[in-house]
Order: sequence, then C-alpha cells, then structure tokens
Amino acid sequence: MAETKNVQQPHSFKRKLENTTYTVKVHFSKDTDKTFKDRVENLIINECLEKNQK
Repeated sequence: MAETKNVQQPHSFKRKLENTTYTVKVHFSKDTDKTFKDRVENLIINECLEKNQK
C-alpha cells in the first residue's frame, strides 16, 4: 500500500485591482521567532516610511 503524506497546500487568495487579478500565496517558516502580527506591523511601518520619503 502506498504511503500517504499529509502535505499542506499553501494558503492563497485572489484580489482583483482594476482589470488585473492577483493570486497571493503565503507560507510561513516553522523556524522563525516572529509572529504573524510582527510581520504585518513591519509591513505597515515600511510602507509608511516609503511614503514619507517620497
């Protein structure tokens, strides 16, 4: 009998902006000490810093 592995599919979602549909796939490393909240906060901070530099 063939062995089956519990392979988890990557999480993804689709967003449509104007006439373009984007598929966003996310994956998380099990070997990190950063939480999802930490990563989102970093994205927001970086976005704000970029806008202030323009």
